[in-house]
Amino acid sequence: MRILKRLFAHVRPYWKPLLLTAIAMLLATGLSLLPPLFQRAIIDGVLATGDLSQLWKLIAGLVGVYALLQVVSMAEQYVRHVLGARFILDLRVRLYAHLQRLSLSFFEQTSTGELMSRVTNDVEALENFVTHGVTLTAVDLLRLLGASAILVTMEWRLALVVLIPVPFIALGLRYFNRYARPIYRQARDRLGDINARLEDNLAGIRVTQAFVQEEPELLRFSDTSRQYYHQRVRSIRAWSTYFPVLRFLALLGTALVLGFGARMVANGQVTLGTLVAFLAYSASFYEPLNRLTEIDNILQQAIAAGERIFELMDEVSDIQDAPDAMPLASIEGDVVFDDVHFRYQDGEEVLHDVDFHIAPGEVVALVGPSGAGKTSIARLLSRFYDPVHGRVLVDGHDLRGVQLASLRRHVAVVLQDTFLFNGTVRENLCYGKPDATDEELAAASTAAYAHEFIAQLPQGYDTEIGERGVKLSGGQKQRLALARAILADPRILILDEATSSVDAEAEYLIQQALDEVMKGRTALVIAHRLSTIRNADKIVALEDGRIREIGNHQELLSRGGLYSQLYQRQLELAVSQEN
Repeated sequence: MRILKRLFAHVRPYWKPLLLTAIAMLLATGLSLLPPLFQRAIIDGVLATGDLSQLWKLIAGLVGVYALLQVVSMAEQYVRHVLGARFILDLRVRLYAHLQRLSLSFFEQTSTGELMSRVTNDVEALENFVTHGVTLTAVDLLRLLGASAILVTMEWRLALVVLIPVPFIALGLRYFNRYARPIYRQARDRLGDINARLEDNLAGIRVTQAFVQEEPELLRFSDTSRQYYHQRVRSIRAWSTYFPVLRFLALLGTALVLGFGARMVANGQVTLGTLVAFLAYSASFYEPLNRLTEIDNILQQAIAAGERIFELMDEVSDIQDAPDAMPLASIEGDVVFDDVHFRYQDGEEVLHDVDFHIAPGEVVALVGPSGAGKTSIARLLSRFYDPVHGRVLVDGHDLRGVQLASLRRHVAVVLQDTFLFNGTVRENLCYGKPDATDEELAAASTAAYAHEFIAQLPQGYDTEIGERGVKLSGGQKQRLALARAILADPRILILDEATSSVDAEAEYLIQQALDEVMKGRTALVIAHRLSTIRNADKIVALEDGRIREIGNHQELLSRGGLYSQLYQRQLELAVSQEN
């Protein structure tokens, strides 16, 4: 019931089209109750007496009722289904907006395909709930009450016969609900598994083909799909068994009415016209009852989908603005890590006692072996995470006390794992600055050593680059990502292995461009190629999450510590590769 209450709460804002739909359905219900009265009048007033003077008037009235009923039904169905489509649109957008606000840690723990399944399949499953479950339930209940009142008024003894199957139908529905709900939930979970595997396999198709793993991947996908199939078969078995049984009970009631009614007609207790009309109203009684059982099936599916949707909507971001968070209208770029400790979720600490200062306009490089904590420091500065102890400050402001969006407007990140959207070069470059001019685009691209290769593309800046930039080389993608960051004109620039995928010549040219771009900006550079950060104002050497030494290139070389060892090791490796 809790899930149903939340679903109805989400439908409540659409009360105007719901009210219009309900009025139309009530009018249609009232019109649908009139034909049996015409039938009784024709049988008892025309056929029984032989007086044909009123026949065509009654036929004309009956045809008019049928025509009006179809016009009202057409309008009602249009409004109801448009309402359902609008509800799905708004819910999907609301769900996507919520996803956008969740923290990075959530996405690192949740499959992309699973999220896609909830935003697409689960949301789509609620359309039947809106178009049939909400309005039809109320109207069918009213129609049931109206038909019951007419049946009791017309012949109360036969009305009691009509009610005989009702307790058995109610018990059947109760049992079906308890049996079917977990089946529907499991089926939706298995559908999410299919989406997750499909998204993962398509994203890694080049790796799959390179290692000739098409057949094993096909077997894994088939196994996942088969699990969903078995759950679907269980749900199909449930409703294909229960609903025919429930409909049989309703038909049994009609047969009983016909048997008792025929006997009453033979005994002169009721007229033939009354029996015919009573049978028609019995159908009007059982029809909404049967439809309520089908709507119950829709509700069970909606509850299963709603549980998964609300689980997602109930997720709370680890990173949120404090109630009194202040905006950062402008910054100088002064950065301080003050006694910072950090861990991912419930894991072990990956940063310990991290203390260092970056003055405005200073270029600071982070070096160290893999797993030393370099990327974690960059993530804390972007506030993708918060430290478990200590503070990260920008211009003296603890990042937990400033508005997140205003902070990130001043910070641009170029990651080692470059991500580009499926679109044009221009659309990707303008992602951080949608109103950029052609001149600004060209300047940023030139600074990142990207303008030359962009100009050689078939449509230049309007060339489609494919999903994740698949039509570009690794170096080209990385230079576009660098140009995108430069175009955003940040005060703080974070470069996480920003030149790792380019050749030596391109790296040299980009490095020279970066020297110009980083002037006047605070820059945090993560690099494994130590030759690229020799000109940094300050180098922070990390190991096992701790700062081992801080200084410039010459200072650290002269100390013979961690940085000197790393630098010497790379020189030896370069010499051995040349030989």
